[in-house]
Amino acid sequence: MNKKIVVTLKYFQGELNPFDGAALECALECAAQTGGEVAALAMAPESVKDRLKSLTRLGVKAVLLSDHAFAGSDTQATSYILALALKRLQPDFIFCGRQSVDGDTAQVPPMLAQRLGFSFVTRVIDADGNKFCTRDGVRGEFTGNTVYTFEKIKTLRFPSIFSKACEAETWNAAALSADLSLCGLRGSPTRVIKTYESAVGRRNCAFVSMDQLPQLIETLLQKNRKAERPQESGEKLPQAFYAGNIGFVAESVAEKAVLLDVAGKSPQAVAEELQRKGAKTVLWENTEELKTLAARVAVITGAGLCADCISFRVENGELVMTRPARGGNVTADIIAGSEMKFSTVKKARSGGNGVIFSVGKGCVNKTDEIKALAMRYGAELCCSRAVADSGKLPYEKQVGLTGKTVSPKIYVAFGISGAVQHTCAISGAGAVIAVNKDRNARIFDYADYGIIAEV
Repeated sequence: MNKKIVVTLKYFQGELNPFDGAALECALECAAQTGGEVAALAMAPESVKDRLKSLTRLGVKAVLLSDHAFAGSDTQATSYILALALKRLQPDFIFCGRQSVDGDTAQVPPMLAQRLGFSFVTRVIDADGNKFCTRDGVRGEFTGNTVYTFEKIKTLRFPSIFSKACEAETWNAAALSADLSLCGLRGSPTRVIKTYESAVGRRNCAFVSMDQLPQLIETLLQKNRKAERPQESGEKLPQAFYAGNIGFVAESVAEKAVLLDVAGKSPQAVAEELQRKGAKTVLWENTEELKTLAARVAVITGAGLCADCISFRVENGELVMTRPARGGNVTADIIAGSEMKFSTVKKARSGGNGVIFSVGKGCVNKTDEIKALAMRYGAELCCSRAVADSGKLPYEKQVGLTGKTVSPKIYVAFGISGAVQHTCAISGAGAVIAVNKDRNARIFDYADYGIIAEV
């Protein structure tokens, strides 16, 4: 069986996205067992070409998509350009990382599946040659005409010292016969109108001692603080459709919120229903199923799709969508110029009993003790990205920009330094307690109570 696997790659700050690296390693293992071939495809500036060239030492063909016309592409335009290249490469399988390190939009892979007429399988957590298993427990063999996305389950191998690099091919817009009106800023329905330094979640921290922690938690539980509902602006849209458990968000931006029943419906059927009902604005809860459906329907309808939004407002009849950007360091306000506008909503989770205990890199060796303490309060145990990367806790427990957003009554951060990627995801907590031995740790700027101590 001589199959061709194309792996789509993203580089962030010059480095290969590790989730894409895992996908490439899985592709190499699969090709070794089946006698297939592997190609790596990246859309990036020319500066990435040498890094892409180094991958050819692994025996893969490398293709760089680079053209000034591609600059500023949003997910719709990016998926259009990648799809043109993939049609030229004619793969049997397409492997992608589930997410990138600077965001968790996860839009492009399902968009590619829709544009190519491929099936879509996401969140592969185990792969052994021609067999796979997903996080949802789906098992099977890799089959043709399918896009697969991979968790960070493997580390990309190093090339042999005897291997030699080959040149990476560069394809521009002309080589792809691309319609320039669908590329770059011209072809992007979404547009950033403002970016600003993220100050979301800043708090005034009062320091207490470690022996006060139990009473502090009990006191805060008695107060029964809850995350605030979205603030309603004075101006609203006439109507907004929504899918999932986010009716309260739709009601905050529209005079009329209409639930969209998508259960068991194909992307084509949902698209036709939205067009028939004259939908202009559709909000989607960011569950895996609805995020995938939103991306596929967006391709069919041409809707601008903004992912992982944390707030909305209406200005002069226009929906302004706000989301973290650049790894959470800034917040971006985005609008969509398309007739139909989509947004996935990063809904916060409250945690067990309204309490979350979160383990950071600084106390990963104390995970079992913190888990036992969490059980005492009926709290959910979560973690920072570093802990998830270590394998101590699964990725579904990760809180952060590339994990989940939370809004518990109480969030207790143990040994978490407070990187912006983490603090932007806990701003909805009723109260934040931080335990860290470093008095200058950033987490204290985002905590109501601080404890300077060894965990």
